[in-house]
Amino acid sequence: MLASLFSDDRLLTFLAGLGLLGLFFWYFASDYERRKRNIGSAIVLLIALFSFMSIIPKEQWGNVLKGETPISKAHNLKGGIDLIGGSSFTLRVQPSKGDNGEEIPVTPSAVQQAIQTVEGRLNALGTSDTLIVAQGDDRILVQMPGIAPEEAQRTRETLEKIAKLELKAVHPENRVLANQVAADPENEIIPGYDFKVLKDKDEDGKATSENMLVKSRAALDGTYIVHAQELYGPYEGQLDVTLNDEGASRMFDLTSKMTLQEDRLAIVLDGKVLSAPTVQAILGKKFQITGMGNAKEAKALASALLNPLKNPLIVEEERTVSATLGKETIYSGIYAGIAGLGLTLVFVLLYYRFAGMIALIGLGLNICVLFGTMAMFGFTFTLPGIAGIILTIGVAVDANVIIYERLREELAAGKSIKSAINTAYEKAFSAIFDANITTLITALILFWRASGTVKGFAITLTIGILASMLAALLCTRVLFWWFSDAGMLKKLNFLNLIPQRSFDFLGKRKISFPISAALILAGLTVTGIKGTDALGIDFTGGARIAFQFEDDTHISQPDAQKVIDGLKLTKTASSQEEENNIGHLLTVRCANNEVEAGEEADPEIIVEALRKAFPETLGQRVAVLDDNGAEKKDEAGNTITEWKYQAAKETISASLGSEFLTTAVWALIIGLAAILIYITIRFEFSFALGAFAALFHDLLICLGIVVIYGHEMSLIHVGAFLTIAGYSINDTIVIFDRIREDLQTKRGDVKDVMNQAISSTLSRTVLTSATTFVAVLVLFIFGGTALQDFSFTIMIGVIVGTYSSIFIASPIVYIWTKMRGANLRRELLDANLEAEVNPAKG
Repeated sequence: MLASLFSDDRLLTFLAGLGLLGLFFWYFASDYERRKRNIGSAIVLLIALFSFMSIIPKEQWGNVLKGETPISKAHNLKGGIDLIGGSSFTLRVQPSKGDNGEEIPVTPSAVQQAIQTVEGRLNALGTSDTLIVAQGDDRILVQMPGIAPEEAQRTRETLEKIAKLELKAVHPENRVLANQVAADPENEIIPGYDFKVLKDKDEDGKATSENMLVKSRAALDGTYIVHAQELYGPYEGQLDVTLNDEGASRMFDLTSKMTLQEDRLAIVLDGKVLSAPTVQAILGKKFQITGMGNAKEAKALASALLNPLKNPLIVEEERTVSATLGKETIYSGIYAGIAGLGLTLVFVLLYYRFAGMIALIGLGLNICVLFGTMAMFGFTFTLPGIAGIILTIGVAVDANVIIYERLREELAAGKSIKSAINTAYEKAFSAIFDANITTLITALILFWRASGTVKGFAITLTIGILASMLAALLCTRVLFWWFSDAGMLKKLNFLNLIPQRSFDFLGKRKISFPISAALILAGLTVTGIKGTDALGIDFTGGARIAFQFEDDTHISQPDAQKVIDGLKLTKTASSQEEENNIGHLLTVRCANNEVEAGEEADPEIIVEALRKAFPETLGQRVAVLDDNGAEKKDEAGNTITEWKYQAAKETISASLGSEFLTTAVWALIIGLAAILIYITIRFEFSFALGAFAALFHDLLICLGIVVIYGHEMSLIHVGAFLTIAGYSINDTIVIFDRIREDLQTKRGDVKDVMNQAISSTLSRTVLTSATTFVAVLVLFIFGGTALQDFSFTIMIGVIVGTYSSIFIASPIVYIWTKMRGANLRRELLDANLEAEVNPAKG
């Protein structure tokens, strides 16, 4: 039994997590610096080791150590369909059956319900980058990132499973009557009961079967299920099921009338008996389902039960698809991202010298933990996920800059190296903690409320924030302790490119407010004028053109995309390369616009351009033959010819539908409300209002500039705007933290102290913004066409976010306080005093 328990990686992960949690408690409970150093070192090393072991599969360790397999090919990381391609399934929605057995035609609402069900089954956590769109009147296109053949088969079964669960009473005399029915089914039919066969395995693993008579009418069905969870270890292949209150009442009524330890209850899924246990006790809310072969089967059934289909689905076609961004874009994007990150790291090293080297080690741990966690839980790396990584790296660099700028101040005040380090970490903690917690609140609420790719962004950002706090506050401090105790840290030298001067930032509000108002008004005006023209196919839907090639002669996706990019279309179009059982397939997603007589719609323009660019492949005409093999003629006697490769066109729905937008917007609103409450508790309402206004200011201006620039809103921009929101909050909170500290410790006019606080953080603000901007700029220049929209939006966001933190957020705090006639310093001092007297409330 112990062997089976410890063979489960999840159990080992859980136990390791408990051990690390214990070490963290020990670390924070210790008062001795040397003990804290040793415990902290153990935590860092264990987390780094555990993360590396998650990235590299156990079966590859030997090959990697021997040098037989490079780490780049031995990793456990998964890419999204936009990065590595995957498998495509075309599903047809079947008519449902009414209560009287009549056939109910497929409606648009039935297709949408099927899409939501498929999304729930395949991507419940929003971690697998699954693309699901309606295609035509009764079909659904599902694309999943690179899955193995056996996993594709399981996916196919999951998609086609109706998941109609029924609980039916077994006939009390089943053992005798069921065998009689099996022997002579025509003469021994039992009214009100159906004949079924329960297939199972005995203790030796041999297949067994049992004839059964179960009631035709179900006593209970799956509509009452509110939770289903697979079990592991010795209970592998079993499922815990929880019913709602009405279901619990029905279950109680059913089992209370049964003879305990004699009567049996059949659990029927899609007409097949999974198990028929003897009722041992009167049941209520919870019961178990057995009969699955392993935990994966149980997990698939749990997902299906929570997302039952009203209309059956059949898989019409399965294909292998290429990456939606294209290989050239992916490789150029990866190289540009690495180059941008490299420039950032080199700058940190040159600017902070020895301390910069320690920061690089911390950043290395941050990335290792991020990748290790993604690999451990099977999360996929998608473009929105990469947006989360960019924000994570920006936050991680920012944390180090905050600490080192504090360290610079403490050294300038004449403190010793060791004392300056300890004080810098203590003073920087509140700024780093508050900035990360506010971003974390947003990420968690996005994960809770949003759907699809927004969840992927939220997961990556959540992991990254926790990893950056671990690296900045623990890893780097432990390294400083070791070098200091070893006597290797005698002096720290930093560059200083930004002069320490005090500026009247609050006084510039008379200029900054009108500029911001003009930018917001211009952006909203242009967005209103453009309307749906500002939205891409991801939001509006469109057409899908498919070119089928039956031999080796086909058009590659990069070549096709170059032609498409050179066309004048109403909306941006994208291409994808696929493979099916016939051969190669080139598909193009474009607008399905209506045109006047004499004009051509986007699909026709694309087809014509591709045929003109590739006449040998698409331009060849062949004669149409009749049933006798002769050439067909029209009424005038002319031979009928057609294109050798016809382009099949179908309408497709928006991949980011209205429900996606609604859930994303509500998630963002709830997140902002939570941040408003948190900042009010930690600071004052004036600060919460300033942060709230600055965030809306940044998003509106960025949206306006992107639309004015001519970009169409797409999935790429969703990730970019979420990144901007996280960056804006983080940047604002850091400045607010210094304002709060200075108002509590320094005398003078509130306006002067606030200006001085903003000036004190100016070097940190400029350094963090500059490093993030340069990294994204490299991606914009060398990342390829598909990534330019993304990187352009992020660059605008960095500029606007930095500007608003200084010239919008802080002045609003000052103005709101004056309008209330309150003393901001007195409010902060009173709040701090109350926190000291009543820590629970503080």
